[in-house]
Amino acid sequence: MENTLVYYRVAFDVHYYEDFAIVGYVLFEDEQSSEPFKVGQVRCDSVAPYISGQFYKRELPCLLKAIEDIEVPIDLIYIDANVWLGKDRKGLGKYLFDSIGQNIPVIGVSKSCFNTDTELIRPVYRKSSKKPLYVSAIGIELENACEKVQTMNGEFRLPKMIKLADSVCRGTIANNG
Repeated sequence: MENTLVYYRVAFDVHYYEDFAIVGYVLFEDEQSSEPFKVGQVRCDSVAPYISGQFYKRELPCLLKAIEDIEVPIDLIYIDANVWLGKDRKGLGKYLFDSIGQNIPVIGVSKSCFNTDTELIRPVYRKSSKKPLYVSAIGIELENACEKVQTMNGEFRLPKMIKLADSVCRGTIANNG
């Protein structure tokens, strides 16, 4: 019998407290998944201060620590942040992509638009929402990334697995891993 390796998608979100942060992650099989494969939390005790325009310095170490915690292969990462802040301005997603060896695509899903360059970021309207999500990507064609976000499971503006990652990092959903 042949043993087939299964790859998972992961959605990350980070919540900050006074002197630490919690990364919530949700592993799922594909964009149509209605239930996660696993949810988890990682605590980061040394968190850099917030600096406008340099958000990656605060959040990137936390995401990298969480990736180390994941014991199954992943083939796509969703983050609650931007991949690009402008034509020549890297966002958290680009820094993450570079830090993990540029071998896992990263899709940024943001509720706010910091970049109006439609070659780098696109509004995506989900379900009946009148407000878009702003999608940016690296390691995957932007059009394909937008389609994945558009078709992700969930009845509302924010896809179910991305919303779940937010709940996990805030501690409103228990860690099942």
